[in-house]
Amino acid sequence: MPTLPGDCLLQIFSYLADDSKSLYAFLRVNRLWCVNAIKYLWKQPFKFALVLKSTPDYTSHHRRKTGKLTETFITCLIHNEIISGGSIQNKKRTSARVPLISPPLFNYVGFIRKLDLDDLGLAIAEWAEYIFSPKYNRDTSSVKLRNAIFSVLIQQKSTKYTSIKNFRNDNSLIEEITMKIYKLFMNQIPKLDCLSMKPGGTDRIFSSTSEILKVHLEEGAWFNHITKENMSIIHYPRANICLANLVEFEWKIFRAEAITSRQFLIDLAKICTKIQRIEFDMNKPWLSDPQPQDLLIPEALKILIESQTCLEEFELKNCVLHSHHIMLGLNNRANTLKRLSFRQVNSLNLEFISDIAHLYNLEELRYYGGNMWSKDAWPLSFTHFPVLKIYEIDDLFPTAITTNPDALVSVSCPALRTFIYNQRRYYRAESTSSIIESIGLHCENLRHFECNAEICSINLLQLAFISSPNLERIILTNDRLSLKIDEMLLVVRLKKLKYLEMNGSWNFKAESLNEFLTASQPPLSTIVLSKNSCFEDPHLEVLLDCLEGVLTTFHLIKLTKRLSLDMRRQAKDKIENFLYKRKTNIEEE
Repeated sequence: MPTLPGDCLLQIFSYLADDSKSLYAFLRVNRLWCVNAIKYLWKQPFKFALVLKSTPDYTSHHRRKTGKLTETFITCLIHNEIISGGSIQNKKRTSARVPLISPPLFNYVGFIRKLDLDDLGLAIAEWAEYIFSPKYNRDTSSVKLRNAIFSVLIQQKSTKYTSIKNFRNDNSLIEEITMKIYKLFMNQIPKLDCLSMKPGGTDRIFSSTSEILKVHLEEGAWFNHITKENMSIIHYPRANICLANLVEFEWKIFRAEAITSRQFLIDLAKICTKIQRIEFDMNKPWLSDPQPQDLLIPEALKILIESQTCLEEFELKNCVLHSHHIMLGLNNRANTLKRLSFRQVNSLNLEFISDIAHLYNLEELRYYGGNMWSKDAWPLSFTHFPVLKIYEIDDLFPTAITTNPDALVSVSCPALRTFIYNQRRYYRAESTSSIIESIGLHCENLRHFECNAEICSINLLQLAFISSPNLERIILTNDRLSLKIDEMLLVVRLKKLKYLEMNGSWNFKAESLNEFLTASQPPLSTIVLSKNSCFEDPHLEVLLDCLEGVLTTFHLIKLTKRLSLDMRRQAKDKIENFLYKRKTNIEEE
C-alpha cells in the first residue's frame, strides 16, 4: 500500500469523497496519502464542516471546528496574496504587519472545486462568532492572529477591533471582510466545477433547529449582511477565469430582485458555456396570475440554457410555467440533453409541457408532483424517446397534452430499463391503463417495474410482464381494489426476478404461486408482502420449498391472516441456516 502511485490512491479515494471520517484517517498514514486525501477534503470543505447545520446536533464544538477551518481558509488566502504581491498593500509592508500569519502546509484554496456560497457565508458568520467566544479570547496568540487578519483584510489598526462590542455594532466591518474574502477567492481559485447559490434571503436557507445557528436567522445578523455579497462575485477580477469551466450550477431563488437575478444569469451565460448540469429552484410552486417580473427569470434562464454547448442534465423545481421560454431553451439543446427532471412544476397551459416530446435524446425523464388540471391520461408515449432508460412519474395530477405527431421518432423503446409510476393523490384508472399498455406494447427490456396506482386490468399488467421477461425488480401497490392474479401467475415467466414487493390486496392461490416459481425458477432473494389478505401457511410452504437456498430476506407486514408458529419458525430456521452456510463458504474461500 505505501508504494501505490498517487493516481491509484486518487481513484480509490474518489469512492470515499463524501466520507470525511475516512479521509481524515488517511491524513495520518503517510505524506503521499495525506497529499491525495487533502484534495478531497478541501474539494468542498464547508459542506463537511456544516454537514449537521440542519440538525439539533450542531453544537459549540462544531462551531469551533467550522471556525478553525474558516480561519485556515482565510490565512491561506492572505498568504497567497502576500507571496504573489497582490492587492493587499505592499508585499514587504504587509508581511511585516502580519508575522503571525504563517505559511499553510498546503495551498488549500487551490483544491476547492465545489462551492455553495451560502455554506461559505455561514462559515464566515460562524468564524465571526467563534473568534469572539470567551475561550478564544483567553488565548493571546489566537487574539493576535485574529487582529492580524483584520489588519490585513480591512487595512486598519488591529487594536481598533479587539473590542467585541465595536465589531458587533458595526455591520460594515463584516461586509467589508466578506467582500475581501470573496475577491481573494475569485482571484486565487484555479477553477470551480460546481457553484450553488441561494441569492436574496436568509430566512429559509437552512431549517435548523440548532440553538447555536439560530443567531444567524435574526434580523440584522451578520449572515444577512454576508449573503448580500453572493451575487457580486461575477464582477470580481478573474471571476471569468474561475467560473469559465463550471460543470454544475445550482440556484434557488429567495426574495431576490428579479432584475438583479436576471442580469446575473445573463452575465453567467457570457462566461460559462460548458455547464453539463443545471438545477434551478424557482421557489414559487403556487399558481397565480403572472406578473411582468415573473417572466424575467425564465427569459434569462433560456439564455443560460442556450449558451451551453454540452448541457446533459436539467432539473426544474417549484415552478409555474407561464411561458414557453424554458422549454424552448431545452428544445434548442435537444441534441445534448439526456436527463430531465421536474419537481412540483405546475402549468395551466398544457402546451408548455407537451414540448417535452421533442427532447428525443432523453435517457431519463422524471416528473415529481405538480398539477396540470386535467383528469385524462398522460399522453407522452415512450415512442417519443427511443433511447430512454429511466421513466418516472410520481404523484403527478395526470393531464391530456396535445403532442405533435412529428415528435414520434420510433415504434418502440428498447432501451427502457426502469419504469416508475405512482399516483398517490389522484387515482385515475384511465391513466394507469394507458401507461401500462404502452409499456406492454413498446418496451421489452425492463429491469425495474414499480406501480402504485389504480390498476383495474390484470390483463394489461400481464402484457407488461410477458413483454419484459428480464425483469429483476417488481414493486406493486394496490390500496383500493382486491385483484386476483392467479391467471397471470400461470402464464408469466420471470427467470431473472430478484426482488418482489406487493403491497395491498393481491389475491392468489398457493398452487398458482407454485406454478410460477417452478416454471420461472427465479433467483428471488427478497420478498416483501404488506397488507395481504390471502397469504397463509400453504403459500409460505411453497416459497420455502421453491426458493430454498435462494431466499435471504422475507418480510410480512400487517397481514390479515396470521401464520402458524411452526411455519414461521421453519421459515426463520431455513433462511438463517442458508445465510450461515453461505457466510462459511465465503470465509473458507
